[in-house]
Amino acid sequence: MKNMRAFWGLTHGRGVSDSVLARSTQGMTALQHICDGIAKFCGVDLTSSDKNLKISDSRVQGDNDDCRKMVEWFKHYNPLLESSNLISFCTGVI
Repeated sequence: MKNMRAFWGLTHGRGVSDSVLARSTQGMTALQHICDGIAKFCGVDLTSSDKNLKISDSRVQGDNDDCRKMVEWFKHYNPLLESSNLISFCTGVI
């Protein structure tokens, strides 16, 4: 973990304990699973060996279609509960 705490690392040389650093890096793997799930749901393959992709009309149209799919999904499966109470996103405490 020492190299993660270097000046160019995640914490920019700040005093961060190993446990805090471990929690933040473990959370990154969860984000990867979420991103993979979204890509799979939209039918998008983000693994490409091309370094410089040209932004063609078909690619822009595909991006717009993907955006529409996500908007429709969020309309049907709202991840946020409708409530008049103030709820913490972090802990879920009301």
